[in-house]
Amino acid sequence: MGLLQDITDAIGNDKLKQFQQGEADFEDQNSSDQKALQDLIKRMDPRELQEVLAKSARQIDPQEYADHVTPGVGNTDPLGQLKSGGLASIAAVLLNSLKQAGSGAGAQPSKIPGLQTTDPNEMNSDDVAKVARYTQENHPDAFGKAAAEIGQQQPGLLHGMLGKSAMALAAAALASHFIKMDRRPK
Repeated sequence: MGLLQDITDAIGNDKLKQFQQGEADFEDQNSSDQKALQDLIKRMDPRELQEVLAKSARQIDPQEYADHVTPGVGNTDPLGQLKSGGLASIAAVLLNSLKQAGSGAGAQPSKIPGLQTTDPNEMNSDDVAKVARYTQENHPDAFGKAAAEIGQQQPGLLHGMLGKSAMALAAAALASHFIKMDRRPK
């Protein structure tokens, strides 16, 4: 029995097809689609997950993503709604992924415009939003790595970090990835 069969057994083939077709509900953080995506993410190989999420990060419209994470835009603050531990976790993972991307690639937190601090425990939702926007737009591989780590370690935080549009893109990409894997000759 392969990985696709394990995943299909866990979340259902219909759910995978629904994800692939972009017909899932990621508006509600507690939806069954959100829970199924979290289950899928937990079961994935971390490297494959990073690759798929980095590819998805390149497809996210930077303005749409900025609107999602920037406090006050649309009268929302998805990062600010997280408990301080969750906000600090997202900040730490993003900063670490950015630093690992290498200084030669310009991936230095000190280059993020308007960032007040690089201490994850001191960051507010505006600071974390700046790091997330910068990483998504300028270093999508680092963003994908951070999203993969958060998704596998603290899946409940992923919705606040990514938002419904990015979650839908990631779900479609992940479902397509598995469906393609299943069609490979054995």
